[in-house]
Amino acid sequence: MQFKSTQQDERCVAFTGGRILTMGSPEEVDSVIFQSGKIIKTGPSKILDEFIPEDIINLHGRTLVPGFIDAHLHLSFGCFLPEWADLNGCASKEEILARMKKYAETYPQKEWIVGFPWLNSLYDGTGLSRADLDAIFPDRSVVLIHTTFHSMLVNSQALKHAEITRESPDPRSGFIERDKNGELSGTLIESACIPLYIQILAFDSTTYADLIERSGRELHQFGITAIHDPGVTPDAESAYSQLNAEKRLPVSVLMMPHGMTLLDNQVGERLQGPISGEGDEWLRTGPVKVFGDGVLMESTAISVTINGEKIASGTYRNDFQDVLIDAVSHGFQVCVHCLGNLTVDASLDCFESARKHAPPGFVIRPRLEHLNILSQDQIDRLASLNGCACVQPQFLMRAGHLNKTRFEGTKWFAYADMRDAGVVLAAGSDYPGGFMDARDVIACCRMGATMNDGQGNTISPEQALPFEQWLWMYTAGSAYVGGQECERGMIQEGLVADFVILEGDLNPDNPPVVAETWIAGRRVYLRTRNENKTPVPGFDHE
Repeated sequence: MQFKSTQQDERCVAFTGGRILTMGSPEEVDSVIFQSGKIIKTGPSKILDEFIPEDIINLHGRTLVPGFIDAHLHLSFGCFLPEWADLNGCASKEEILARMKKYAETYPQKEWIVGFPWLNSLYDGTGLSRADLDAIFPDRSVVLIHTTFHSMLVNSQALKHAEITRESPDPRSGFIERDKNGELSGTLIESACIPLYIQILAFDSTTYADLIERSGRELHQFGITAIHDPGVTPDAESAYSQLNAEKRLPVSVLMMPHGMTLLDNQVGERLQGPISGEGDEWLRTGPVKVFGDGVLMESTAISVTINGEKIASGTYRNDFQDVLIDAVSHGFQVCVHCLGNLTVDASLDCFESARKHAPPGFVIRPRLEHLNILSQDQIDRLASLNGCACVQPQFLMRAGHLNKTRFEGTKWFAYADMRDAGVVLAAGSDYPGGFMDARDVIACCRMGATMNDGQGNTISPEQALPFEQWLWMYTAGSAYVGGQECERGMIQEGLVADFVILEGDLNPDNPPVVAETWIAGRRVYLRTRNENKTPVPGFDHE
């Protein structure tokens, strides 16, 4: 029988015999009792005599924590990866083209041939061009999506399909790359990608729902029981709603409304729908997601001082401020993608302006994503606005070069300074973007605790946070930035019975592994002795 994760177990069950970290107050308890998907009692071992659970599970010295909440996971487009050519590991132009050609031959019926992840030469990738794609694919539309999802390389057929010509102007907050003669190079940056994303992300609702469900079940092995999806389009919201109605959601989802497709800030009519906080424990509306800037050099607004010289690059988007204020006026919280420090200032200015437009009694909780570079003044200002942030330690990957330059007045990956200033921090993966499979919560906690880039370099060591603090950020912290602190993220009475059992010490140098994952009081994953990560259908407690 297929396991339906939204089904709740009616039995009264208890955990005891190990370390139980509540991520709240008190910090630890001896036992926790849950029934019908909710925690009904925590405390000393004597509570087991009061409630007499039907099943008492001995942790055997292992650690129990709340279920992990990935506060920045793009499930609604990460689910498309199985439908595309997998370019992971391709180190040359020839390898990429060969893999794309093989994929096209395997799926002759597909109109669009999509490959991911593509790296251009600026990101230690390969120097592919539109002409390279045209030579192999003269009659089929081809799209190579950059590993950041903020750029793509396309062939002439795809440009024709999207009606992008030499005469096409750059869109607002986007770039159509051209060579010195004005010819299209095939590279599209930021919002210039929107017409192509509309094409390649178009699936019927049933297929879309199936893809989301399949991809969502992969999260159980990492201990992830809930996510914030920062970029839920109208089509994605329909698919999520279908899954919830059919009790097929594999994890709880906080939907963050977005435009018609990825990178589109124009939320439009969605502001007339359910506002932030509406929904149930399985599917709830979160803050509206807008992009303040991008990821690439051209689109990340940064200003730094090096050896007394001020250097600026990139620009932030000019289409997010009005959307932010409009969303707040309709009763929505808002989350802004901010990589550059200039974008942080623009975002905080906008949140301050939005206060005048908020409905009576509405308390704005400014939320900023990423925040790779900041000044102390910006950190203090965010804290003064009751702001919060979601950070992704996987961005330490490939950041080793930052150690070679002394930056004056700005800080990279200021995790500890934000915490010390009172900014509530959440953690997330940004999956499927980036340079690693950051769904691995334990690996990300390890990176954040050591500030290691995975290649032997330590970045901003003074910003390291303890391993247990990162666990808090993936649980209570993530719940708070999603407005879910009264629903999940802690082991407290009345909250959902989502748990992770960790085997091993909470030591970043020799980190624990996810041994079991429980959602709504049911075990959905068990790590076996012979296999590192094995999903388990059903409750079959031994």
